Amino acid sequence: MSSQPHPNAPLHVGDWTCYTAAPDQSLELFERARAQCPVAHSSGHDGFVMLLDYADVRRAMREHAVFSSEPQVLRPMLPRKPIPGLETDPPQHAQWRALYNAAVAPRAVAAVEPFVRADINRHIDAFIGRGSADLVDELTEPVPAEAICHLVGLDDDLVPQVRELAIAMFAAQGDPEEFGRRQAEFGAVTVTELHKRRAQPREDYLTELAHAEVMGRALDDDDLVVLMAAFLGAGHHSTTSAMTSMLFEVYSRPDVLAAVLADPALVVVAAEEALRLRPPFFGFFRRTVTPVDVAEVHIDVGTDVYLGWAAANRDPQVFDRPGEFRLDRSHNRHVSFGHGIHTCPGAALARMEMRVLLQEMLRRLPDLRIEASELVCEFGGGDYAFAAHLPVTFRPPGPDSGAT
Repeated sequence: MSSQPHPNAPLHVGDWTCYTAAPDQSLELFERARAQCPVAHSSGHDGFVMLLDYADVRRAMREHAVFSSEPQVLRPMLPRKPIPGLETDPPQHAQWRALYNAAVAPRAVAAVEPFVRADINRHIDAFIGRGSADLVDELTEPVPAEAICHLVGLDDDLVPQVRELAIAMFAAQGDPEEFGRRQAEFGAVTVTELHKRRAQPREDYLTELAHAEVMGRALDDDDLVVLMAAFLGAGHHSTTSAMTSMLFEVYSRPDVLAAVLADPALVVVAAEEALRLRPPFFGFFRRTVTPVDVAEVHIDVGTDVYLGWAAANRDPQVFDRPGEFRLDRSHNRHVSFGHGIHTCPGAALARMEMRVLLQEMLRRLPDLRIEASELVCEFGGGDYAFAAHLPVTFRPPGPDSGAT
């Protein structure tokens, strides 16, 4: 439903969407808008209100009875079923959420960590002898997909195909017809695996999912394909983006690199600061189911509202010098994993992957040099921001150094 700008939201930001501006341009626009009013309005996607301040964004994520995640959290609307859990409000939400929680329980994340560490070192082994690499293509893109596949029990030989199908599907977010075609291709492979688990159960999460029931009914193929898409989308692309940003921020700043090498405890701090400064998702949409006032601006029922996570993460009322990457933030309360009942269930998995990646990179390639003066990011598949390349050089190890 269309929304109209309110007199108390003086800055109309034109037709801003992730399809009309790059991530860096969007961050600049958010700051200009915030300076006039933390509630702005865009005519893109048939019109929507934008929340930019940290407190307002967290409030909207917390008040799901006012700001509904249904029918979808991205725009434009796509020809698909809502993503279970993510695009479902209570009371149905809890049962869908339980399916994700079972996959990413603490013991499951701990169990998969050795596999993630081995995957990271295997990829490093493949390029370390050359003295150069593109860390996106050769490391940060494949590792999260492999981690998800380990987690759910997908066979290793299917990982490259599923990864490519997922990439193509999410790249088509802005084209409903193309998205439908790509989703069908993705589903043809992933749902087939779930059907196999029904016929021949294994000791893995795919088997649990294949036999799961929600609200008293078995999951159908449409349920299964959107669930698998959610795993690969949330757990793969977003972690690739976060890993890439973290490596850029640490290795492109000599003082940060020296500090993290000297104090291994700062690995986790660096990961959290990268998530704050460069969130993989810039924001999600909600739709108001009751009228509400935000920052003295009235928002009518049925209004699409954009919750600006990237803007909230740079709110100067919460973060000192918010545009800087700093290791001295005592309590980094970023919203890059959301907030409230829809907080990303895979946050612990993503954090583990980022920690292990930086640990191994610092151990094996402490002298790595970023061959780019800035991290060039773009939007792809909704409000997902990513860098397509991260070229690096380094000194190859000597013949007696050992592989890992």
